[in-house]
Amino acid sequence: MLQSYLANLQGNQVIWLGATPPPQALAQRIVVVLEDQPHAHTSPDLTAILHRARGCLGKGQREAVLAELHRCRDEWDR
Repeated sequence: MLQSYLANLQGNQVIWLGATPPPQALAQRIVVVLEDQPHAHTSPDLTAILHRARGCLGKGQREAVLAELHRCRDEWDR
């Protein structure tokens, strides 16, 4: 099973951003995926995003979405 760990690559140094992989006795092959262009550190206007999203589910859909989210979280925890 493949595992993924978030890190920044600065030159030839890997800086882990969250959980680090467990130590390995044997050398393993890794794959590094680089983004085409680094993300700009600008945050979108959250208020505008929420206004555009308002009502997109229609009436009565909120409970169905929350139930689906709950099912997904239960599957993830197993």
